[in-house]
Amino acid sequence: MQPLQCTECGARVLVQKNSWEHTSVQWDDTARATCREIGGTGEGRPGAPREGCAALTVSIARAAEAGVVPVRDPDPVPTPVIVP
Repeated sequence: MQPLQCTECGARVLVQKNSWEHTSVQWDDTARATCREIGGTGEGRPGAPREGCAALTVSIARAAEAGVVPVRDPDPVPTPVIVP
């Protein structure tokens, strides 16, 4: 995982792009408090998955497209063909 700063609010998280479809994000208390969408809500168990932040999602996608955040498996997941 590597650090990445949200271009919207400046929250710093750790990210890993396993594929274009799968991203892992680790938030700490400072990042949660800084994020405008997450807003430091104390809901749920500490460290449990939370709803994501749209601005951070965009920041991660742009970083991956620019090669700043490597995508471990860059091949897209094939779309299944459904035969009627």
